[in-house]
Amino acid sequence: MKRLILLLLFIPFITHAQLISFGQQDSLYSNTLKENRPLWIYTPTSIDDTAFFQRAAYPVIYVLDGNSPFATLQTMIQALAVNEGNMALPQMIIVGILNTPGNRTKNMAEKPEELSTFFEKELFPYIEGKYPTAPYRILIGHSLGGLYATNTLLHHRDLFNAYIASDPSFWYNNAAFLKEAPPLLKQDFSNRQLFIAMAHTINPAIDSSQVHSDTSLGGRHTSAILDLTYLLKKANNHLRWDYKYYPDDDHHTVPFIAVYDGLRFIFPHHRFPTYLYTDDSSPDSLKTLVVNHYKLLSKEMGYTVRPPEWFLNQMGYWNLMDKRYAKSATCFQLNIDYYPESYNVYDSMGDYYKEVNDLQNAILSFRKALSLRDKPEIRTKMEKTVMAANNAPKSPVPGRSNEKH
Repeated sequence: MKRLILLLLFIPFITHAQLISFGQQDSLYSNTLKENRPLWIYTPTSIDDTAFFQRAAYPVIYVLDGNSPFATLQTMIQALAVNEGNMALPQMIIVGILNTPGNRTKNMAEKPEELSTFFEKELFPYIEGKYPTAPYRILIGHSLGGLYATNTLLHHRDLFNAYIASDPSFWYNNAAFLKEAPPLLKQDFSNRQLFIAMAHTINPAIDSSQVHSDTSLGGRHTSAILDLTYLLKKANNHLRWDYKYYPDDDHHTVPFIAVYDGLRFIFPHHRFPTYLYTDDSSPDSLKTLVVNHYKLLSKEMGYTVRPPEWFLNQMGYWNLMDKRYAKSATCFQLNIDYYPESYNVYDSMGDYYKEVNDLQNAILSFRKALSLRDKPEIRTKMEKTVMAANNAPKSPVPGRSNEKH
């Protein structure tokens, strides 16, 4: 029994650890851009890990200049959403949009409407038709990409749910973007998020009070970012936004930490208090915490967010191993409530019933699992349980006499 529990317990980590590549190459011909656009795509390994768990849906990060930050972004997502059961961020699909020769400035700054049409009419349908996506999109851009990301928020607020602008080049074209911004900021930006990162690009001899008089490129770059933050502070438009200055980073080093801080800003409540795996809180309080936590995430993200099936499964087996039977049953029942179409949740509940010597309910749970997916190991387990039930005394032995309190 314990060997089975340990196997099931660590399946998510065993599976995730197998990933050694940095995404896959793809491309999409765009009628709007009149070119074949290269793409790099990362998908969580759990997309194809359906041996035990139901297929999940994932938010999508779209990142401009896609080849540059792709590997670090993927590593960050794995570290904060997968490794060691970390859930500071959700698991996400990453789509890197690579530039084509000579078109970076044109797409991001000179003709941004064409790139927005490409996203809306071509790239979104392609990605959402090919992968199990959740209705939540994030756009990440650096420099001119940061300008494009913020411009897209103001002109097409519904294309993405959240935007990260890393040291954005608002100064471009005599800061034309800033001249357009004031009336656009009067829109209602409810349920939209923006994170702006600003690197240190001014002459060290100039202090912040003199930055607007600095006519160098670094000075104009910094002034333009500060001007937008001033406009954002004045606006009463329900936009959730934040701005952070990085005095120890320049234009080229800031993207990594900007993306980290930006994603943590976008998902402030995603982390679940993992100490509740094995603490002494009551089963009812654990259930309330899980339900309320994912209700909050659902409200923030605008769609129903369920706890990962593997996560509740793991908590259930942790508590089963530790003879905290009531909490184990609570975790497995929550999984049944959230994933009634999954064979695994009934198989796990069958293991629980078998452990507490409730053989009749164990048989019913294994039968339900088999009705959803006929797996030889579950059938063997059920047959052994039926045999044990037929040979058991008429009065069942209570299964929770050794439960910890």
